[in-house]
Amino acid sequence: MKNLFKLELNQMKNSKENYATELFSKENTMKIHKFHQSMGDSYNVTPLVRLKELSNHLGLQDIFVKDESLRGNLKAFKLLGGAYSVAKSICKKLSIDISEVDFDYLKSNEVKNKLGDLTFAAASDGNHGKSVAWAANEFNQSCIVYMPKGTVQDRVTAIEELGSEVIVTNMNYDGCVSEVNKLGSSKGWEVILDTASEGDKEVASWVMQGYATMTYEAISQMNSMAIKPTHIFVQAGVGSLAASVMGVVLNYYSEVPKLYTLEPHQANCFYLSGLANDGLARSVEGDMESISAGLSCGVPNPISWELIRNFADGFISCDDLLAANGMRILGNPLKGDMAITSGESGSIGTGFIDYVMKNKELRKKFDLDASSTVLLFSTEGDTDRVNYRDIVWYGKVNSK
Repeated sequence: MKNLFKLELNQMKNSKENYATELFSKENTMKIHKFHQSMGDSYNVTPLVRLKELSNHLGLQDIFVKDESLRGNLKAFKLLGGAYSVAKSICKKLSIDISEVDFDYLKSNEVKNKLGDLTFAAASDGNHGKSVAWAANEFNQSCIVYMPKGTVQDRVTAIEELGSEVIVTNMNYDGCVSEVNKLGSSKGWEVILDTASEGDKEVASWVMQGYATMTYEAISQMNSMAIKPTHIFVQAGVGSLAASVMGVVLNYYSEVPKLYTLEPHQANCFYLSGLANDGLARSVEGDMESISAGLSCGVPNPISWELIRNFADGFISCDDLLAANGMRILGNPLKGDMAITSGESGSIGTGFIDYVMKNKELRKKFDLDASSTVLLFSTEGDTDRVNYRDIVWYGKVNSK
């Protein structure tokens, strides 16, 4: 069988802090977490699943998977970024700091009367748009979401059910980003993008900061067991999640774990940026038809790149088979381990670890052995239920 991944070690790593790392300072992370806690029943701490039998089977000390399929009722970590960024946008209009208010106040008639009618706009492969639509609906405002061609009906319906208008375009994700940014000013929309490749960098930073709560939870859960990760593998689309995870980790651990990004071959802009090795981000064009729709993004978020470039140990580009295998492994665990319903963009880390640990030379390449504790993030559940069943039940995407 052909090698199912490509690794580029990060020759640009310098561990220099910058404005991007400051976004995830302990002070900022605590402020973000406090806001999420004010969401009441709309906020829940997701499980950190310890796959002890899988780790024993693969020859590792431990594997932990943060299960974001149980994040609220949206089945994805994106809830955190959407809620926080829309709330920050409202606070900016009210000239107040988010630390001065809570979720209920921002939902109040008083705030609605002050703001009038707003329309929040997003570009999304699914989960980000759903989170912005959810937040807009909670704050009694409108929302419009532009989605790439080929977006499955499950993801469209999920957003429409939250009261948002959805426009499925004939463009890829990056084209949707450009379109929303272009239309936003002329139509008076409040544009909430999860990347700073277009539009307001401040807004993109709010989305990234919102994700910090997920990593803070994971660190707190591991701390309660007196365990620290030695390796963290995190998926990158535009890189906002990966940068957020790395940013929080850098500010909480004096001894930083090894940090790697994971991408599908079809949209491996961070891998190509590492390959170029000149400090500049590279982009991927075209349809980027990976099963991991949420990772099919070709233009790195500049804010993410500033942090990932300085701190990642390496960039990994993966065959779709690894994501498919990860879905099957998590959904059909060894006896004693908990099952996780992981979507195509959530499972790539598990499939990758399974593949690497079966090869002695690959294990050495990543310094993975019986003393290693791996932290992974299953960022979504079965947000495309048909595709989930096709892959997990019927073997779509296999080695043949």
